[in-house]
Amino acid sequence: MTELSRFISDLVSRAEQSRHRYLLCIESEHHWGIQTAQLVQAHYSAGLWLSDKAPHNEQSVSVSKSQAWLGQESECLIVDLHQELAIEAMAALAGTIRGGGLMVILLPVSEHRSAHWQSPFMQRLLSQLSSAQVLKIKPDQDGKFNRPALPALPETLSVADDKTERQYGCLTDEQRDAVEYICRVVTGHRRRPLVITADRGRGKSSALGIAAGLLMKEKKRKILVTAPRLRNVQTVFQHAAKILGLPGDASSRLELDGSQLCFMAPDHLLAERPPADLLIVDEAAAIPAPLLQKMLSSYSRVVFASTIHGYEGTGRGFAIKFKSVLDTMTPQWRAFSMTSPVRWAAGDPLEHWLFETLLLDAEPAPLTAPVSVADVEFKQISPLWLTERPGRLSQLFGLLVNAHYQTSPADLKQLLDDPDLALFVALKDALIVGCVLLSREGGFSAELARSVCLGQRRPKGHLLAQSVAAHLGLAEAASQHCGRILRIAVHDHARGMGIGSALLAQVQHWAVANQLDFLGTSFAASSELLPFWRQAGYAPVRLGIVKDGASGCHSLLSVLPISAASKSWFELATASFSVSFLAQACEQFRLLDKAVFLPLYSLSLLQTHLPLVSETVYRQLINFSQGGLGYDLLVGQLSLWLQHGIKSGELIDQSGIEVMVAKVIQRQSWMEVQEQFGFTGRKQAEQFLRHFVAKALPNPPH
Repeated sequence: MTELSRFISDLVSRAEQSRHRYLLCIESEHHWGIQTAQLVQAHYSAGLWLSDKAPHNEQSVSVSKSQAWLGQESECLIVDLHQELAIEAMAALAGTIRGGGLMVILLPVSEHRSAHWQSPFMQRLLSQLSSAQVLKIKPDQDGKFNRPALPALPETLSVADDKTERQYGCLTDEQRDAVEYICRVVTGHRRRPLVITADRGRGKSSALGIAAGLLMKEKKRKILVTAPRLRNVQTVFQHAAKILGLPGDASSRLELDGSQLCFMAPDHLLAERPPADLLIVDEAAAIPAPLLQKMLSSYSRVVFASTIHGYEGTGRGFAIKFKSVLDTMTPQWRAFSMTSPVRWAAGDPLEHWLFETLLLDAEPAPLTAPVSVADVEFKQISPLWLTERPGRLSQLFGLLVNAHYQTSPADLKQLLDDPDLALFVALKDALIVGCVLLSREGGFSAELARSVCLGQRRPKGHLLAQSVAAHLGLAEAASQHCGRILRIAVHDHARGMGIGSALLAQVQHWAVANQLDFLGTSFAASSELLPFWRQAGYAPVRLGIVKDGASGCHSLLSVLPISAASKSWFELATASFSVSFLAQACEQFRLLDKAVFLPLYSLSLLQTHLPLVSETVYRQLINFSQGGLGYDLLVGQLSLWLQHGIKSGELIDQSGIEVMVAKVIQRQSWMEVQEQFGFTGRKQAEQFLRHFVAKALPNPPH
């Protein structure tokens, strides 16, 4: 046995003894690295290569298909960095490695590294590959290599080393407790939801599946499971099938003796709202809060579960942010955190390296008191500024992670490497309390702008410039230079102090100085965000027809013109939005939330000339308010009067305006109005309209 083979054998043995996962970095010529990786893989029966050019007969997965591997296990993962780095695929597949396995990174020697290795992110990655958690081997010219010291064995046995099977087939006491808490949601009092949070590898999804299977075996029950994607819950179905004695193939539905376990996507679940004995919501932090609230109000027995630090995003702030909703709607809700690893031992070196390298557990700055805008410094920064002092990058990324669930490792790479990204921060005593990320876009040639406008070309990136050109038919916007605000985030202890608005003002000053034509952003149209952007001067130019999967809201594209050249087409864009929205009000946006619909409808009416409400119309409305003339005969007159009241602002704050808008403007059916506002039938709903008109009618015109 060669020295290299002996080292690999000793390392594999140490990993299996400790139930830890180790990271082995092989810095060498490509051929030597592949041969060494194959020596490692020979010790395992389930190895996997993340590579488009894996050796013949080796189990491999390409970057584009790596998501399909999730939910499976591997013993050894080889990541080939002689090809382009696929950071999110690496992070995702690392979670499939069981305890006792290895992740092997093939690293090119310095003289063979391409120019992209000089970027800030890649330089940081190289630094992390020299950290204490990494075992690095590098051959010399004679083929010899430096032998790293083997990791020390843990002094005490961890929970994951204890192979004793607990009750229900659970692997830890914590997992068994989770199963019992889930079952208690069904067998105990109603309206006492459970919120489970855990890092990857803690057995959360397994516990959900075990509990579902036990409940289905006990008696005839229907259990619904929802998650952002079906693949998020494959483990749930596999463990439920095992308990029920059914085939464990990937499935979205299990049935046994009248009991059912069914997957439904969040939007379909809320559209149909079928009855269920239990609703399980996995990866809840990735589901928009408005949808979670509807689930909570629609089902009396619910379990919410979410991963805390994940490769696709973070659920760390989920329990905190959803807490106020739970406290109000179901004050006797319960939280349960799973911290003990199931698939590997506690203190896992690979998990520690991934968290540190990809900032999966990054936290915002430790503020303890509210921050005043007067105490804050605003400045533009560079990637170098972020990396030259420890803590800065982690603070900024932690702020983004806390504000946006879908902040991922790819965002970290963009943050450091994108040359078109402009970064702005708000600082309080050198701590980052707010930030804005902006992408410079546009500047297309006249020919390319026309092609984009006609839908013939779709260049990579430049989403703001292309959206205005392609969706509004304004080619000149793509030829101009613009800035798209990608993210804005403010620390929890600094919100409501004007810091976000001050950051946008800083961005506007920068845009003027850099001769940009306009700024823009696309955000989830909600009652919280709409007033913020309107106050900053951003006007809506397009509302997405289909709801965004991440936010559960329609995306609203808003623009702030800066140059005289942009103001010419901007007026056309806002006029176009008004015409479109008024027409779409009773079709595409007939179910749009009133808190969003009313401000947009009011804004659209400001650019519209309305016929006067004549004395005849007024008398017809009086007749209606007194019980005569039915709704169907007077819908046009009611609509005109309501439009005038909304345009002037006189009816905006009237109690019951939401009902009037739903029926008269959005033309919802009587059944929809009845269900939405709790009326017993059409008669009661129409009577409500009559009372509203009677109360709100002004004195008759003279």
